[in-house]
Amino acid sequence: MVEFVKPKELKAQKQVRVIFTGGFLGAGKTTALGAIARRLLQKGLTVGLVTNDQAANLVDTAIVKELGVPVAEVAGGCFCCRFSDLVDATEQVLANNPDVLLGEPVGSCTDLAATVVNPLKLFYGDIFRIAPFSVLVDPLRVRELVLKETPSRFPEEVAYIFKKQLEEADIIVLNKVDTLTTDEADKMVNALKELQPNKPVLKVSALRGDGVDDWLQMLMSDAPAGSHILRDIDYDTYAKGEAVLGWLNATVRLVGSPVFNARQFAEILMKELQTAINAQNAEVAHLKFLLTSGTQSLRAHLTKTDAEPNFVGELGEVSEATLVLNARVALQPDVLGGLASQAVLKASKSVNAEAEILSLQSFSPPYPRPPYRLSEPVAIG
Repeated sequence: MVEFVKPKELKAQKQVRVIFTGGFLGAGKTTALGAIARRLLQKGLTVGLVTNDQAANLVDTAIVKELGVPVAEVAGGCFCCRFSDLVDATEQVLANNPDVLLGEPVGSCTDLAATVVNPLKLFYGDIFRIAPFSVLVDPLRVRELVLKETPSRFPEEVAYIFKKQLEEADIIVLNKVDTLTTDEADKMVNALKELQPNKPVLKVSALRGDGVDDWLQMLMSDAPAGSHILRDIDYDTYAKGEAVLGWLNATVRLVGSPVFNARQFAEILMKELQTAINAQNAEVAHLKFLLTSGTQSLRAHLTKTDAEPNFVGELGEVSEATLVLNARVALQPDVLGGLASQAVLKASKSVNAEAEILSLQSFSPPYPRPPYRLSEPVAIG
């Protein structure tokens, strides 16, 4: 094995269970980790969380802060390419003495078993107990990329990332089963098992709670973690799959004159975005936004251009609000930035609100270059 230099020493007052949950963009990772965190808290355990994205200003970080647990954010690249930043973020959370540390990697990343899970076991196996690596799956992606029941606008390189994520999973989790009939869910489970035999495939609704307790029981076990190293991953194909997607993170201040209807704004904004993206014949990997006003919030999700968006939360007439918008779309970044700005301005005008764009980043992810890659699983005594 190649000799690697440990990034830094980490100290913990006790052994910490570390749970990473991967999966493609829009699979529901944040909602799922929230469901896991709430159950752990109910059991009297302390929890910390590390979120991850290619840039700052995340809807996910804002959402998980509602849990009231310590949260650190790794921005500017995936955990695999920002391993030292992951260690620094972990150190921040460890200062709060958690029993369990939850981590959510970027949804366009793969090869995490070799570049994150096993390096953590190698360097910090004395303080961490790494849980089996779960990969969440959205039913829309199963229909599109496994069953081939619906057309896909994604190039083959994007499907390659999705399939590699399944290949390296210790546990595959079919999420959002509340949107499926029993027969539909069973058909998808069978298709996933055919694709990845000898792996557990769980049916879960993170939003409603179905199957979460059984999943958590597996995560708290000492079953093997990171044992499915990707032997034949092609980083050029992987990089192309990521680069196809334009990434947009924006923060907007909305002010009514004197008030505006936040729910109406959210619905108009989503429709404007869908219409503009459709006009470009582009596909959405994940589009989400969070509107907050005082202690209330409303969030919206879309995981396919022509799908029905999902709205969660209650927000009506407000005098002002903050919008955090994250979009991952198969579009050139400048095009995505332009149409998002236009959609925000049109939606705000429709409800008689003033929109001030406080920050907007639009880019494509760089070529993935992980500092550590272990080609064999690491065993901990």
